Amino acid sequence: MKMPFRMSVMPSLLFAALVSLTGCDVINLKGREPGEIPFKLVGVDTGACPMIMSIGQQRWNIDYFGFYLSKPEVRIDGKWQRVKFKQTQWQTPNIALLKFHNKCNNPDDANSKIVLDVSEELLKLSTNLRFTMGLPFDDNHANPLTQPSPLNDSTMFWSWQNGHKFLRLDVSKGSEETRKWSYHLGSVGCDSESAVRPPEKSCAFTNRVEFILPMTQLDTDLDLEVSVSNIVAQVDINEAPSCMFESPETEPCKKLIQNLVHRPWIKWQ
Repeated sequence: MKMPFRMSVMPSLLFAALVSLTGCDVINLKGREPGEIPFKLVGVDTGACPMIMSIGQQRWNIDYFGFYLSKPEVRIDGKWQRVKFKQTQWQTPNIALLKFHNKCNNPDDANSKIVLDVSEELLKLSTNLRFTMGLPFDDNHANPLTQPSPLNDSTMFWSWQNGHKFLRLDVSKGSEETRKWSYHLGSVGCDSESAVRPPEKSCAFTNRVEFILPMTQLDTDLDLEVSVSNIVAQVDINEAPSCMFESPETEPCKKLIQNLVHRPWIKWQ
């Protein structure tokens, strides 16, 4: 049986988990266009700029936080139907980039919503929403000099060989000695002639996460909630080394990738 929430990190091995979701009262958001789904960070100090977030029992500066989504689909009458994102500077028909850290001090370089190119009637017929955190192989390893926005964002790009950063999290904590920590997730083990050439076949660890979120008519008026604390759960970022394109078989990368799969870090608010 195909599991609804999975990530492929190595040949013949799938980690899978079902996203647990909770509902809340309908939010009155008049003027929201059909298919518009805002993402809200939890644990954020709304009065702070730059952004400060509670992670565990401590407060951290969020220097960078963003991730790519791709392959949006809805399920109607038990069948998956491919839909598209609306074309904007933050979206191609198949790709969307969310960036949160600049929301207060540089809002033009921030995006906290996706917009599906769908009608309200279609959404009301939908029982599930599915998307992938990460990029398809062809988009991930295309020529970086010719890719459209938002794939041309250099801050979310690693190399032609390895492709893009599917998720980027950079945090810091000022004290007598500033503590910095980063998690940059993308495909790992991508073999090619050089770093400026795309791989000919799939990478050893593709590191994509698929979400399936149940939907009702009320969900068209709700936001999706994003929890950085769930991403780094049970990882002491005060002491743990950063994880930037290392193998998901090593710590703390192994725990972080398990959190992305097994913990509900994206759910309905």
